[in-house]
Amino acid sequence: MKKLTDTETYHELFDEIRKIPRYSAKQLSIHLNGEGRGKKYSTTNSQIRKMYERGISLYPNLVLRTFENCPFKAYLLKVRDPANFTKTFYTLKQNERLSYVLLLSGPFDFFVTSMYDLNFGKDLRIIKKSISYTPIYTIPHGWKYSTDEILAKIADLALEEGKIERKIEDWLPWTDTHFRIYEIFKNNIQLEFTVAARKLGLSQDIVRKSFYKSILPFCNVAHYFFPKGYNHYHKSFIVADSNHEMGLVRAFSELPCTTYVFPLEEEILFLIFHENINDLMLFFKKMEEKRYIEKYFLCIPLYFTNK
Repeated sequence: MKKLTDTETYHELFDEIRKIPRYSAKQLSIHLNGEGRGKKYSTTNSQIRKMYERGISLYPNLVLRTFENCPFKAYLLKVRDPANFTKTFYTLKQNERLSYVLLLSGPFDFFVTSMYDLNFGKDLRIIKKSISYTPIYTIPHGWKYSTDEILAKIADLALEEGKIERKIEDWLPWTDTHFRIYEIFKNNIQLEFTVAARKLGLSQDIVRKSFYKSILPFCNVAHYFFPKGYNHYHKSFIVADSNHEMGLVRAFSELPCTTYVFPLEEEILFLIFHENINDLMLFFKKMEEKRYIEKYFLCIPLYFTNK
């Protein structure tokens, strides 16, 4: 049997983890069930550790869907006075009511999300406030190829017309305890129940039962893949107005890396991983020429925190 390359091995592990987000190395070894890498428990465990250390994948995240009684809000912000930029950055970074903070260079200074209606005071101007509908994290089909190859290919596609569905579900029946359990697992679904129980001051049985019966059914699980490692790629944050959102999301699914998609009430936001800004700009030039995108704003992410 042909020996797998490291990237093929990591992608194989990524695919299996998508099927079993709360995996054990033993489970993955059985599922992989092949010759060479991935067959032995010790080898599988080592490959998983290296995959995360190198940023080729990230721990699966819990993504709470959009509900009528607790929709996330998204804010695009601009600092009023550049002299207050540093102070404003640290204020946002330390704000416990924010779930996601992205520092940007471009037309907007920050993109933040929160479960709360917020007023940011005199130092920040709210350029855009919107419901942030359930994000999409694409599963990359072009992981064997370079970003320039795929961007050139998808630029010539005929894109499907249509908006991504903005769905608000009826009611989230969570108590404060459920929210606490969600918060501790949201950035790493693989956290051990014993560790979570100790941090929460709850029994392991309550945490496990709540996770499977009350938390997971109301969440999606986000998976990430970056063939050359997360830090290898440039990142571009796009705020787009398009009637071809469905086609764009399908096109970005052909890229080598996961694309983050944030549907707002009117616009759609993309966080795109690439290797050359010229290739990305050429792609968007063609999208505008074909009128797949009416207009867009480009920002460069400088820092993020996912609380």
